[in-house]
Amino acid sequence: MRAQVVRSGPRSISGSVYDLQDPLTRFTVELLIDGVPTALARAETFVETLAEAGIGDGCYGFDFVLSSELLLGAKQAQVFLANHSEALAPPLDLELGTSETIQNRGSGEVVWHGGLLLTGWIERPADALAECVRALVDDEVVEVAADRWHHIMETGGGRPVPAFALYLPAHLADGRVRRVRVTNGAGVPLRGSPVTILAFPDLLTTAVTSVYGPEAGLPLKRARLFDRLSPRTVPFTDWNAWEIRHRPPAPVRDPIRLAVLLIGDAPDDVASSLASLEEQTGLEWVAAALPSPDRISFDAGDCLAFLDSEGAGYGGVLAMPAGSILLPGAGIRLGAAVDPARESHFVYGDVAIGPRGQEVPLPLPAFDYERWLEQGYGSWALGLPLTLAERAARQGAGSLYHLACAAMDSGPTADVVHVPGIVTRLVPPDRGSATRHLAAATRDHLQRRNCHARIRPGSGAHLPAVHVGRPCPAGLVSIVVPTRDRVDLLQPCLASLRPTLETVESELIVVDNDSSSPDTRSLLAMLEAAGHRVLPVPGPFNYAHLCNRAVAAARGQFILLLNNDIEAKEEGWLQELLGRMAEPTVDAVGAVLRWPSGVVQHAGIVLGPGFSASHTFDDRLAEDPGFGDLLRVAHAPSAATAACLLVRRTAYEAVGGMDALRFPVNFNDVDLCLKIGARGGRVVLTPHLNLVHHASASRGRDTQRDQVKRYRRELRALRARWGEVLADDPAYSPLLALTDTPYEGLACPPRNLAPRRRIVPAPADVPSGW
Repeated sequence: MRAQVVRSGPRSISGSVYDLQDPLTRFTVELLIDGVPTALARAETFVETLAEAGIGDGCYGFDFVLSSELLLGAKQAQVFLANHSEALAPPLDLELGTSETIQNRGSGEVVWHGGLLLTGWIERPADALAECVRALVDDEVVEVAADRWHHIMETGGGRPVPAFALYLPAHLADGRVRRVRVTNGAGVPLRGSPVTILAFPDLLTTAVTSVYGPEAGLPLKRARLFDRLSPRTVPFTDWNAWEIRHRPPAPVRDPIRLAVLLIGDAPDDVASSLASLEEQTGLEWVAAALPSPDRISFDAGDCLAFLDSEGAGYGGVLAMPAGSILLPGAGIRLGAAVDPARESHFVYGDVAIGPRGQEVPLPLPAFDYERWLEQGYGSWALGLPLTLAERAARQGAGSLYHLACAAMDSGPTADVVHVPGIVTRLVPPDRGSATRHLAAATRDHLQRRNCHARIRPGSGAHLPAVHVGRPCPAGLVSIVVPTRDRVDLLQPCLASLRPTLETVESELIVVDNDSSSPDTRSLLAMLEAAGHRVLPVPGPFNYAHLCNRAVAAARGQFILLLNNDIEAKEEGWLQELLGRMAEPTVDAVGAVLRWPSGVVQHAGIVLGPGFSASHTFDDRLAEDPGFGDLLRVAHAPSAATAACLLVRRTAYEAVGGMDALRFPVNFNDVDLCLKIGARGGRVVLTPHLNLVHHASASRGRDTQRDQVKRYRRELRALRARWGEVLADDPAYSPLLALTDTPYEGLACPPRNLAPRRRIVPAPADVPSGW
């Protein structure tokens, strides 16, 4: 066995260990600080010098990153083989400077995601030069800025570091294997570099079909699987060429008749919109430019006068800000989705927003009632039946947001159709003015539904934003906290709950899964003495089973599932979750969670990446707006994590709770949320709170062989039960790529572009023992 250990940075210790006689073995190593066991690591990261020396595959490296608190006063560090007394190297003096031997090991990391997309992170540099990332391939250099964030797990804590997404030039997608050297701005190679990539100019499915024909059988199935698991991605900046190539076909039918409302009468804006209307084929239209100070609001009398005169006889109405430029075929696609016979109905399409010539695409989800109330996200390309538009104008609707809200007066069950595909280019109206009109429309709409909510201005970066605060419904909240030892996590979690327990009608149930440490047993005894409930549930860790047992024992109408590594940093967070339950169709409410470093850990779950499920926005700080301002407004993902999930008890019981057999540890929350969605309930996620999640700190990560096998079983069960929705998540646009980090770029090609409603299909039966 050979080993090397160095201090590779001010807060990092790196090394390698391997056995020349058994190069397949990957050792586990343990770090001791001043003789105290501190962390474990598996020696399996790539070390370029070992690979160049012909030592196996070079994947024998390990790294420990230490928090500043852990280093405070520390004198020595030493690395041992785990569960052995054999040290890999003499102790390192932590009071001395950094070794130069492997100083580049901690410079960052790069990962290939299929196609031409590379992502990764770099250490926070000491100079601005290193803030960028460079890729060198075939003497061609590509440089990008590290413009996002990554959470680094450290021994004793965590911190944010700059992260990046790098797209290689399109001409490298030529079916040839290439090696890409990736460095930070100072020229230091990142871990994982050089990266070996393989990208094709078209989907592999296309190539196989061209050779074997559409009845290719097994080769075609394999190609489809490859394309699904390694999807092609196009950066948002290349959307113009992408849109032309993948423009949805216009429906073949009789000419569509639309009365067009242009909000605003500036001559240049009106002229550009009318020119784009003239270029529409299969569309019969008449248009009116309504005077407006902001291209959002208008006089309801002007609107009604046009609809009752020139617009009379047209089945549908298309409303949009003056200056909007319809893309070819967009008018007929929107108009064809408008159903004149349905009065609780409207249609919206995706838009590209920004200064003229610099627009970026904004793909949208299927109808999201909560997001519409807080953002009005689809109001800039809006199709309505003529009768609905007339009724709204008679009721005084004086803005684009009021028109949409008139259709939503029936509430979340309104018949709303999303037409995927960019339909207009738009210089967005003033955000401040838009926010005021949105707040007024949302308030009026909720009052008509007898919901007296408090509407406060939000802070959208790209779109208007408001915060809808509904009164909390009456009822007991049962707060369920599963735990096994880890008093260091449980104690601060419970301490942060104390103010909430005093202000909200609630009960605390700590589910004890075989805790054995004296400190934990003492804390649990204190909880029982204080009148709280401790529910013993012995046996192997099965999160779904623990939650099901707790719900059966709980008394509350609402169940809050809460990990023992969650800390509430502000009061009012449970009221924010509970207020969303004032809508009777909301059955589950999740929360945006952040790491202690401030990087987002969870902001909803997107279905589909890797034919699985991925957390969103874990490359953003909690203060960032996120794609489409999703970190600034409440919205409805298809699923949210059960690390903090408020569930209506009746809904939990109606779907049979969590599936403890098929999803004991992973995907039980995804399965629960999808079962709720399939029966018509809604899952809402809110960013309007401050919760810190020390994610997986209590359970660890799925790295052991038995854990990996269990995870694979759970993933197979998820695919078998929910394959249809994994292939087409209604809360995620088919225009967006299914990358590991969602909202990273555009799908090439887009998925299903048919008009769609917000529907979660019923689960497929999974045979027992499958």
